Amino acid sequence: MMGSEDIDLGLGSIWNAWFEFHKGKRMSMAMHEFQYNLEANLMQLHQDLVNGTYEHGPYRSFVVCDNKRREISVSSVRDRVVHRLLYDYLVPIWDKTFVYDAWSCRKGKGLLAAIERTQQFLKTYPRAYVWRADIKKFFDTINHDVLVKLLARRTKAPQAMQLAKTAIKSFTIGSESWGGVLLECP
Repeated sequence: MMGSEDIDLGLGSIWNAWFEFHKGKRMSMAMHEFQYNLEANLMQLHQDLVNGTYEHGPYRSFVVCDNKRREISVSSVRDRVVHRLLYDYLVPIWDKTFVYDAWSCRKGKGLLAAIERTQQFLKTYPRAYVWRADIKKFFDTINHDVLVKLLARRTKAPQAMQLAKTAIKSFTIGSESWGGVLLECP
C-alpha cells in the first residue's frame, strides 16, 4: 500500500490521536494543563492543521540518570498529539515493510515478545550468540534529508508529507541537524 490517500485531519482523528497518546501515560503538569482546556486545545490544533498554519513548538530537555545518564528531549503535548496522528497514518503504510524481528514501537511486539523470540532462537541454535548494542544518540543523529526522501518513496499524500517534514525538521542538535552515527556498546 502506498500512502496516496491523505492524512485525516478531521476533528475525530485528532480526538482519537489524543486518546491514544494519552492512554497509559502518567499525568505530568503539561498533560494536566493541556487537558484542562482539552476541547479548545484540540479545536485550535484542528484549525491550525486544516489551515496549514501548524508549527512544531520547541522541545523541553532534561537529564535522566537511571542505569546510565541520558539526555531526553520532549515535545509539547500538542506536538505529541500530532506525532500520534502521523504514527496512526504511517504505520499501515510502513509496518509491513519492516523485517519481522524489528521489535520497537510495533503493535503486538515489544520487549517481552523480543525476549521470547530470542529464547526460541537459542533453543533452536544453542551455540548462537546474542549481540547487545546501543547506537548512541540514534534519533539525534538521523539525517533528516535522507529520512524525508525515504518517507516520500511510499507516502505520496501532500498534507501527510508536509506534516512529517515539519515534525522531522523540528529537532536539531545545536544549530543544525547532523547525519552521522555513533556506535557505543553497553
